[in-house]
Amino acid sequence: MLSQLRKRIRPANLNPSAEEILLRVRALFGAEPAKDLRPAIAEKIEHLRHYDLPAMDRALAILTWGRAGSLLLASYFDGHDDVIVLPELCSQRVYDFFYGYPSLPLRDKLLAYPVLNSFETRFFEGTFAISPAQYYAAVQAIVEHYADWPAEFLESRRAFFLFVHIAYNIAIGRQPAGSRPLIVYAQHDWDDSVARCLVEDFPQAKFVHTIRDPISSCNGMFRYLLGRIDEDLPRTYIRAPYSALECLTDNDRPLVGMESRTRTVRFEDLHRDPAEVMRTLADWLDLSYQPTLLDSTFNGIPYVVSRDGASWSGPRVEQAQRHSSGLSPMDRALLFALLYENFTAWNYSCPKIFRHQVVRWVVFVSLVLLPTKMEIIAARALFTRRTLPSLRRGRIAAAVASLLGIGFCRLTIIGLLVPAFLRRCLYGATLLPVDHKKQPLEHRDDGARAVRNET
Repeated sequence: MLSQLRKRIRPANLNPSAEEILLRVRALFGAEPAKDLRPAIAEKIEHLRHYDLPAMDRALAILTWGRAGSLLLASYFDGHDDVIVLPELCSQRVYDFFYGYPSLPLRDKLLAYPVLNSFETRFFEGTFAISPAQYYAAVQAIVEHYADWPAEFLESRRAFFLFVHIAYNIAIGRQPAGSRPLIVYAQHDWDDSVARCLVEDFPQAKFVHTIRDPISSCNGMFRYLLGRIDEDLPRTYIRAPYSALECLTDNDRPLVGMESRTRTVRFEDLHRDPAEVMRTLADWLDLSYQPTLLDSTFNGIPYVVSRDGASWSGPRVEQAQRHSSGLSPMDRALLFALLYENFTAWNYSCPKIFRHQVVRWVVFVSLVLLPTKMEIIAARALFTRRTLPSLRRGRIAAAVASLLGIGFCRLTIIGLLVPAFLRRCLYGATLLPVDHKKQPLEHRDDGARAVRNET
């Protein structure tokens, strides 16, 4: 069973070998950095005495449905004095890494995890960067302080998860109020295997899924994916529409077996009434309610979001409106037909005519074969940045391959949507529950607005 679990968890893109990643560790931290860090190590050992490791069995995993505010929710927990949280997605790959590098001892794992050089493990760069020297001192303090503990524990999955979070926390000089703080973990993606690992390691683990108006979520995911694509690999533009739709078709249900541990938070409520959301979550998590739960920070630094020339931190009412700049009216109708249960169960506005299943069938069958606006935007970007340059350079095969990629994307989207629609219509959908006392959300649709620089 363990080998099967490893196979399911280990990602295909964990590229660096153990030897290569240790070379990165030595390049970052130097050959013998501990000699100059003895005072810092001693201080951090004192911090470690505060933690009651055997009794630390509370964790909160935050997951998202498309672009639905999971990072915003995590940022609200940052200032609480009985919570440990890593910034953004820095904790997301903890289990991936543990199973990807089983031969590394604990010390090497802790030093190596932040040097994957991926978006998810940015410890030492970006807005929330911490000192590599202080992190090294924290790891060294852990190795020395727990040297006499059983090897079975020190090399365990649970120990690695705990120590990644604790090392980061003491590296920035924080000490939680209690000896058994809640760990807020960016699981982010819907993955049963990871959830089972978390519950095995932390018996009191709970799960919060952030959701959003399906149209806004799809639109936001597409724009996010398109914006992150490396211009050196323009052929990958065509993956953005498929991925934006894929994340909505099956991740809207509780993790298997975790229903009783699960709550759902709407993105719009995080912006319209964060005080109510955080007060409710604090009660559920047995946390004291503190005003800091309304501050959007990581490491005490404001978590700033920038979109379309505007920047803000924390709640912003404008974000609760429906956004659909990457979707045409036909695309929105297709989503109404495909995800009708999501709109109604989660109290999002949807044309009442879609309550008739025959209407949903007619709309879906009529529109599923037509390319979406997302595909057109992505295809135009691909054609401009790969097909035309290839033709100008006489690379006919590359130009033809990019054109075939556009057609292949259309086929894969049809192959994704048709089974999802049939499954939902014939068998129904077990959706994440929401608080039905909340009023349906009305949206001002921005679909008619012109959007600059779509590509």
